[in-house]
Amino acid sequence: MSIFKKIFGSSENEDQSKQTTQGNILETYKNIPWMTDLRLENISICLNAGFKPATSLPTDLERQIRPKVEIAKRLNAIKAIVLWLMVSEQDLSNERILNFVVTNGLDLFLAEDEKHILNSPRNDEELRNMIGWKFENTWPLAWYFGYNVPDITGQMTTGEQMQEILINYTCPLDGKIEDWVRTKETVSDEDLKKKEDLFYCLHNAVRSAQLGRQTVPPTFDPVGNGGVIHERRHSLTWMLSMGIEWDETDLST
Repeated sequence: MSIFKKIFGSSENEDQSKQTTQGNILETYKNIPWMTDLRLENISICLNAGFKPATSLPTDLERQIRPKVEIAKRLNAIKAIVLWLMVSEQDLSNERILNFVVTNGLDLFLAEDEKHILNSPRNDEELRNMIGWKFENTWPLAWYFGYNVPDITGQMTTGEQMQEILINYTCPLDGKIEDWVRTKETVSDEDLKKKEDLFYCLHNAVRSAQLGRQTVPPTFDPVGNGGVIHERRHSLTWMLSMGIEWDETDLST
């Protein structure tokens, strides 16, 4: 063994120690009476990424998937308000966006704090600064229709990613969402439930970290990165909360 390994230890030993620790923690979860295979798999993903959800989390959660068209309308409702604020009226007229909203009944899929956006100036800087959080809501909704798997690191969705989603994974502005959705493959109910459960666990670890506990990776910001996890979890849980409005989605952990 080299002098450096004697003094500092080796990365191999650190990796082995980390794996042993994670294995011991996972054994604790396995001994929980109500534990399920799905939850154990998600706990393992969390631990490998540096997140530590509580052992007390229930696994028997009431989840019922919404009709595909409702998920599509929520996705496209966000599209409308993003385009309203992020594209100039010279490049995209008010009438075209508003016709898209009215034709597809998207006002029913806008949250209360979102509805006033379509009555606001297109260049409202305050609203533009806040719209980034809607990007995080958008990613899981677009994933349901074939976009990339939602990231769990807490890094914010980029403008380039949002542009790709709006161009390739939403209904055209002159289209009918009912027609658009018939042509789209979606993720399976099983995969949606599994992904929602993963973000439920991640969200629990984030909230614990916001209370001062060491339940997230060292470089993870519980507020900034945690907000990303929160917003993505919101969309996933809403998709599995049939009959519940966006603002009433149960985001408890």
